[in-house]
Amino acid sequence: MKVYLHIRDKTIAVECGEGTQRIQWLANVGVARYDDSFGRTLGAPKGLQKEGGTPCDPNSTIRAELASGQHAFVMLHDTATE
Repeated sequence: MKVYLHIRDKTIAVECGEGTQRIQWLANVGVARYDDSFGRTLGAPKGLQKEGGTPCDPNSTIRAELASGQHAFVMLHDTATE
């Protein structure tokens, strides 16, 4: 399965295999792939949310929370949440 992560101004496609990894893993991968500094400038992600703003459970599996081809948004500590 493939998920499209949005981080600030970028969209990053992440191949997740069967999607058995945790949501927190996916958020960490997005931050690490954001730039050449492996996301060190962004810090650790706060979480992941689906389109529409629904937060994902960080301990749930990717396939339990997201569908293949779905877009998700990495929440950073400097990102305002509503």
